[in-house]
Amino acid sequence: MSALRTRPEAVRVAGDGGLAPWTLRVQCAEAWDAVRVEVSPTAHVRDVKRAAMAALMPDVTSIDEYVVKLRGYEVHDETQSLEGIGATDGSTLLVIARRRRPVR
Repeated sequence: MSALRTRPEAVRVAGDGGLAPWTLRVQCAEAWDAVRVEVSPTAHVRDVKRAAMAALMPDVTSIDEYVVKLRGYEVHDETQSLEGIGATDGSTLLVIARRRRPVR
């Protein structure tokens, strides 16, 4: 999973030290890139989104303009844990703009 078109370095998100870390793949459609994120299963979706966007799109100032999707469905409450939304070790999260932008 970690070698599947992601950057070689992993982003780490702080979480509970007692649980085995998960490795997620977070894709950002606008950046046409993905990053590996090592995270605790109890970490909040918003924390993972913030860390991934800092690595993939550091110039974005308002992360609220982007949504997170898991298996094609939008995560409406980003304060939930990864376990709470049904993610598992090896899941892929998609970060995409809330509104489509016109092509110029």
